[in-house]
Amino acid sequence: MAKYRELLLPVLGKKIMQDASSQGVSLASELLYKEVIAQFDNIPLKALELGGGCGIVSIMCALLRPVWDITLLEIQSHLTELARENAQACSVKLNVLCEDLLEHNGQYDLIYANPPWRKLNSGQMSPYHERNISRFELQCTMQDILQAIERNLKQAGIAVLIYPQERMKDLTTEIDKTLLDIIKHRIHDGNKAFSLACIKHREIL
Repeated sequence: MAKYRELLLPVLGKKIMQDASSQGVSLASELLYKEVIAQFDNIPLKALELGGGCGIVSIMCALLRPVWDITLLEIQSHLTELARENAQACSVKLNVLCEDLLEHNGQYDLIYANPPWRKLNSGQMSPYHERNISRFELQCTMQDILQAIERNLKQAGIAVLIYPQERMKDLTTEIDKTLLDIIKHRIHDGNKAFSLACIKHREIL
């Protein structure tokens, strides 16, 4: 049976629940939602989160950009239900789907993700399978994420990805295999250095 812990959000009176056996909310979640809301003002648009977990990033986006039409994909059914419950508790509207990002098709102005960071066999596995799905490329690889963006992002849309800085070289290599380009790259230094990449469709001359 899942064990839950409470997390207070930086919005007065709002809180969500986390599954203690899954990947916890971290600094990466904060960096991602702040970068995402910096891309567009509170104007009508369609947004998609790939692998939303408990919903923290999309909920923060919905609180700060209430006219956005946000869809959240999550492959783990219990996290899908938790994200729905968290959205309801925070009085925001999210379209939460239990769906594999490899199969999703749509057209979005904005796509964002905090994907699994670790390649297979690159570190010690957790005893919790749910946490491993979030940490390791068990269900999707970096190339899968980029292909989902390429397939679902509108021609003038923007995607935002966050990875540890040490995987930025991999991201540059993999994106060269697509029709996407990194248009902006920001590094957040600290105990753990992160890279935030803003991505668009490549301009064909």
